[in-house]
Amino acid sequence: MWYINIQDWLDETRTGPATPRLKSKVKKITEIITYLTSELMDIPVDSLPKCWRRPKRKPCTGLLDIFLDPETGQIVWFCEVCGDEGAISGWEGLIWDMTDDDMNENIH
Repeated sequence: MWYINIQDWLDETRTGPATPRLKSKVKKITEIITYLTSELMDIPVDSLPKCWRRPKRKPCTGLLDIFLDPETGQIVWFCEVCGDEGAISGWEGLIWDMTDDDMNENIH
């Protein structure tokens, strides 16, 4: 299971990856953040983010199950196809967080 504090992967502006090597990982994690926080605010979203893992060097075909853990405030994802899973912290207040300030106060 991945435990990711997105703040550790961002540059000093908190709007992009800290290093070029993190670009694709930050993109996927921010897709998860935007998806879930949009859902929480009843903002229409196109579709669930796809799993990005490559078991046996072949792209996973799964869609991610994503939810907010009410006890920790972490965004949690799980892929039923390949079993990849993780939890994201440090997402509150970033540009990809679609919730409003009142919602963020109620998460913890």
